[in-house]
Amino acid sequence: MELLDSSQRSNVWADGDRIIKQVIGDPVAFEREITALRLAEHTGVVPRVLDVDPDKRTVVMERLRSEPPAEDWVVDYARGLAKLHAATGPEHAGLLPRQRIPDPEPFLRLVRALDVEIGGAESELAFEDTGRFDLLHGDPCPGNDMYTEAGARFVDLEGAALGDGVTELVYLRIGFPTCATVTETPRELREAAEQAYFEERGFTGGVEDACVRWLVQGDALVQRFDRDGTDHLARVVDEDWFWYSTTARGRLMFRSRVVAGFTETHPEMSALARRLHERMSEIWAPQPIGTVRTHVS
Repeated sequence: MELLDSSQRSNVWADGDRIIKQVIGDPVAFEREITALRLAEHTGVVPRVLDVDPDKRTVVMERLRSEPPAEDWVVDYARGLAKLHAATGPEHAGLLPRQRIPDPEPFLRLVRALDVEIGGAESELAFEDTGRFDLLHGDPCPGNDMYTEAGARFVDLEGAALGDGVTELVYLRIGFPTCATVTETPRELREAAEQAYFEERGFTGGVEDACVRWLVQGDALVQRFDRDGTDHLARVVDEDWFWYSTTARGRLMFRSRVVAGFTETHPEMSALARRLHERMSEIWAPQPIGTVRTHVS
């Protein structure tokens, strides 16, 4: 068997046409992944489960082929996400945790700490559960996706949940918020990807609220290992830290710039994001955001 690179949360080996994965120290993550893989098996966008050893938190899966993603990989990515999200419905309630609803208060404290006027934005930060039962990947990042002529497929569903799939579609707009690599998808490609997603799902909808939700989440400034209840939005006022492709402040500045463009759907939040971005640009050094994929599966 060949030991493969993996996160500090798991050990992964390749054995011929099989992948053997052992989840370390987190039985909940192991159970979520196995449940999600079985729920999505009929979609063809996740590996098939061949064997499970719950005591050792080990799963044997089909080994997926992968080719380097094409220049327009985001279209296949979005279409693959749509198929994954459509795998579940209300009849699957309780099989996986519900998607968390963001708490806007830490974000509002950040705004006040930077001496930025909140205005009427609080009225647009009253988040609610949208009531959808889509199968969410939980971490649909570059490196957790694979590509063949058949399209995108996904691995590492340890954070799977039930909720609103649009919050993962907007990774392309908001810069892959839970991922090590932050990239800005060129507009033409992003629009094509979003269109492909909604065509696959059979409905259309707005994406702006989902982007606002990512802007206010402090956990989206750190890797999963550090999502331990710390108020990272409070930290970023006094310190910055580097996470792979850019810094925490770079991520926050990029997300605020995206939300500042939502003048029609979220006028108050758009105005706040613009004021916040201007303030951060005055007191913090700008951080570059790439426009191409910088690591591949």
